[in-house]
Amino acid sequence: MAVTSDDASQRVESCETASRWSAGEKSKYIWIILYKSDLFSFQKPGDELKVYYLDLSKLRKNILFIFVISFTALMFTAMLMSQRSIPSMVKPKPHAIYKVQTEEKVAALTFDISWGTQVPGPVIDILKEHGVQSTFFLSGPWTEDYPEFSRRLVQEGHEVASHGHKHVNYSEYSKEQVAEQIMKAHEIIKEVTGTAPNLIRTPNGDWNEMVINTADELGYKVIQWSADSLDWKKPGPEAIVNNVLHKVEPGAIILMHASDTCTQTPEALPAVLKGLKEQGYKLVTVSELLTYGPGVVD
Repeated sequence: MAVTSDDASQRVESCETASRWSAGEKSKYIWIILYKSDLFSFQKPGDELKVYYLDLSKLRKNILFIFVISFTALMFTAMLMSQRSIPSMVKPKPHAIYKVQTEEKVAALTFDISWGTQVPGPVIDILKEHGVQSTFFLSGPWTEDYPEFSRRLVQEGHEVASHGHKHVNYSEYSKEQVAEQIMKAHEIIKEVTGTAPNLIRTPNGDWNEMVINTADELGYKVIQWSADSLDWKKPGPEAIVNNVLHKVEPGAIILMHASDTCTQTPEALPAVLKGLKEQGYKLVTVSELLTYGPGVVD
């Protein structure tokens, strides 16, 4: 509503606001009085005043409605963010690891040993000379028969893993027999080296879903390879070197052998190490390699 001011001598800013409680309904209304004049002019005689009022009961309802909507939106957003930040509680399905997913030029050089004493010593000597730590997959019987080699591996910083007990295809055995083979080798390696292995390369690289699940239940990861030197075929030192250098890639797991049947391995190994270094690769153990990314199927 509009009212007229008769006080011509009083100078009041045009944006002046005044508020007071309605005498009759103190708890319900707020009155707002505004002069109808320009922003920087002064009130003149005859200027109109516009008086507005706010209904506090409606205002409170609107404020409450806005608060409820805002609070609900905030809680919903927080719930979505918490679901993103909490990792899934579902355990991923176990699988054989052939390599690690990474773009860094890093690889793991690995050796299987099941028998003999002529090749292991020279292989360990060469690795020591080049300052390289590798992962050795040891069979239970070999570890038990030649404990001095296994202990030396640990002393010189290599990683000791399991190659099972009997050198047989586990996929042809029952779950109970596979578990028995794994645990026999486990106990021997732990007793001889003082280290409990948690990586296994099954004999002949043979596995199926039952073998993978059994190993997982016993706390083992099954490790395969992505770059095979084929040294066990005795193709010649140069061929062994080329097999490794042509197949290596970031995150590769390289397969070599240090059993006495692989007599060409010590001769080829220095050139393998030199070639990998020239290509810019850093050699680490399998466990360290797994810190660079997830282990994946080839």
